[in-house]
Amino acid sequence: MPDTQKKLNLAAWVLVVPATLFLLLAGSTKMLGANPLTSIEAMAPWVFWIGLGEVTAALLYAVPRTSIIGALFLSAHLGGAILFHIIRGENFFGPVLTSFWFQSLMLLSVWVVVFLRYPAIVSNFQSDSSS
Repeated sequence: MPDTQKKLNLAAWVLVVPATLFLLLAGSTKMLGANPLTSIEAMAPWVFWIGLGEVTAALLYAVPRTSIIGALFLSAHLGGAILFHIIRGENFFGPVLTSFWFQSLMLLSVWVVVFLRYPAIVSNFQSDSSS
């Protein structure tokens, strides 16, 4: 493995570990019913399943072979979280974990990791100068 790729993999792991730990913690609290989100009556039946999806996506994301699938699942999950916070009327300058910018930054870091782990994906988006 070239030295550059080793550095990219190290940078990817630096981003993956805290994100995965946070997502596992958030998902497990939803599954165990320890999350204050369960006080929202309309969403109460779905909180367990949202947590299970979050834990599953985080585990898939942490494993390098399945990180693209995990990134797709996390994109759906975090996109829903962003939409949820916007619909609730939370603004950009609210508390860190309850404002939609946190989920937006998390989503950005998910895809930065995918691009760090799989640089060939970026080359697919570059224009071909020979044509």
